[in-house]
Amino acid sequence: MLMALLNVSKRSLKNGLNRMKTRPYVLSIAGFDPSSGAGVTSDIKTFEQHEVYGLGVITATTYQNEDSFKGVNWLPFSELEQQLNVLAEKYTPNAIKIGLIESASILTKLTDWIQRNWPEAFIVWDPVLKASAGFSFHEDLHLSIQSLLTGKVNLLTPNLPEYQLLFGETSGQEISSQTGTSILIKGGHQKGDDVCDELYIPDAEPFKIKSKKIKGDLQKHGTGCILSSAIVAEVAKGQSIQTACSKAHFYVKKVIGSNHTLLAYHNELVD
Repeated sequence: MLMALLNVSKRSLKNGLNRMKTRPYVLSIAGFDPSSGAGVTSDIKTFEQHEVYGLGVITATTYQNEDSFKGVNWLPFSELEQQLNVLAEKYTPNAIKIGLIESASILTKLTDWIQRNWPEAFIVWDPVLKASAGFSFHEDLHLSIQSLLTGKVNLLTPNLPEYQLLFGETSGQEISSQTGTSILIKGGHQKGDDVCDELYIPDAEPFKIKSKKIKGDLQKHGTGCILSSAIVAEVAKGQSIQTACSKAHFYVKKVIGSNHTLLAYHNELVD
């Protein structure tokens, strides 16, 4: 009986190692949140649940928990570059999520670095314009957003207020066609009983992902980070952008329903 259990354990370990060897690499470039509800550590939890191997580059140290934001300390690009350079010595990520970034200038330097070193990587940018506590990160990003997107970002994932701040009343289809960037407008801020994410892809019909809001649950901290990192994971595994966004939508829905606090549980949420 003991030998049988040992053999089962060896097979499980071997199977686990084999799965690990075949996992695609993905990268989160984002801030550090001490509560791990958002930022790099939240992304890593999401990556792990989606069975991809997550790498991380820290752009800033934030001083926050799930319901209070006190401030941010930005890392200079030279320190971001050092983190990226050492990763590039060993890894080639299939997809990259960019989150909290100090400025348009830093974003440009990042995307230029990625194009030189990992030109095939799929880039998702989640434009964190304000923390949940109302701290403003970017005052003039809307002035340069189209030039930042064109040829540099594959998918942009703003929520509705962020989209309106960046593009005003211009339609998602028009912005997508002009920049060549797909845009997923997250519907969590919509009124009513439904959540509808709207995906705009250049030269394609709009794609909508709809579900009922979960009543009685608090709005989770970091759901935007979780959504974008889930999309990155699914794209890295070979899913189409439509399927990746749909799977990520329903993953976040499970996250919101995982408990009644502002912080999410990630365990065993992936189908």
